[in-house]
Amino acid sequence: MKTWKELAWSYYFESRMSINDIAAATGISRQSISAYLKSCEGFDGEKQNRKNENRAKRRIYKREKNREYQSAARMPVTAESMRREHDLAALELSHEIYH
Repeated sequence: MKTWKELAWSYYFESRMSINDIAAATGISRQSISAYLKSCEGFDGEKQNRKNENRAKRRIYKREKNREYQSAARMPVTAESMRREHDLAALELSHEIYH
């Protein structure tokens, strides 16, 4: 049977689990697992690789979200949309004045 340190090493470096997930799987505290993994060779490199991957994923996510926002903002301006916008603005102004 593997010790919790062997399991933690295997989960972190081979299965690429997070420290929180390893703590839940082994029943050992996050602090203990983190302290052990920090003493392992290759931890700093693995941590940097994960940060770079997350940064790249975040960049892609933000690019897609910005495309969604831009496409939503490109609604065609028609007489109907202008009238609707005017009516909403008039309702808001009258509410501010009389209430």
